[in-house]
Amino acid sequence: MGDLQKLATMTPFSALASWKKSSLLLFLFALCSVFSAHATDGIYTQFGLDLGYAGRIGYMGGTTPHWAIFTYGAGTASSPFTALDISAPPGTLFPQIDGNIAMAGVYSNLTISGRGSINGDRYEQTTSTETVSGNAVLAGTRHSSASINSQLNGGITSLKNVSNSAALLSPTAGSPSTINMGGGTNAIFDNTAFGGKYVMRLTDLVLSGGSTLTLNGAAGTAFVLNISRNFNIGGASRILLSGGLTPSDVLFNVRGNSGAQFEITGDSIFNGTLLAYNSGSGGQRTLSISGHNTMTNGELIANKVVVSSGAKVKHPKKKSEE
Repeated sequence: MGDLQKLATMTPFSALASWKKSSLLLFLFALCSVFSAHATDGIYTQFGLDLGYAGRIGYMGGTTPHWAIFTYGAGTASSPFTALDISAPPGTLFPQIDGNIAMAGVYSNLTISGRGSINGDRYEQTTSTETVSGNAVLAGTRHSSASINSQLNGGITSLKNVSNSAALLSPTAGSPSTINMGGGTNAIFDNTAFGGKYVMRLTDLVLSGGSTLTLNGAAGTAFVLNISRNFNIGGASRILLSGGLTPSDVLFNVRGNSGAQFEITGDSIFNGTLLAYNSGSGGQRTLSISGHNTMTNGELIANKVVVSSGAKVKHPKKKSEE
């Protein structure tokens, strides 16, 4: 029996009660839908920084893509822009992307050569192109439509808003103004005493010579590190997370122009969400990732990303799996 037929057989009072119950359920369902549109990661819950379609880390439901790489560099019809370059020069190990990628810029191009591989799907503007050569492998599916165009454009807006908002956060009392570690040194920063929220405003973040930077915090807490000049992780150095933190709880917000260092190299390890956006003059940065045992675990968001010489980029897991 349909709902209308059921109502017709009820007394006026019972019909009204049934209608109110149905309306309440519909309202609660709509309310849940609204809230599920927000991220559940620490970056959002602690700081209100929502990357939207550019992030998709920790979202409820798990029906949207989770990115290993999100690029936003754009070109023109006459001059496409290579936003993602995955290359394996002769004599080097092959670079590998384990996860979905997004190319949000119009007329952007994916170039993959040698024995490079992408083991996830690609979400691209309808004007984007792909150039494949050698023994390169694209194991996933290319998704491109007017609807995806709109979502990618929204992602670009979100990432700019997050970068600008994060840059305005006040640094935590006693936090460093620069981090430059070498010679196998170690440093640990713990957000427990600060209510699970820790902010750094750094000129440089440079690790070399097998150094280790560890960020510690309970699950659901968060770190934001704003870096205005050099970001360089090299020489078998590591950025590690402990105490329950996941890559989706830690934001490295790299500001400034293309004149500064921006690389992860030399068998190093990076954990976190890395976002690069320059709101001023001087152009956007290109992130370079190289080294036979170099590994990133999280999400990389930049104007352009170059992965080479055996480096591996792993996608962030869904919040329920982290």
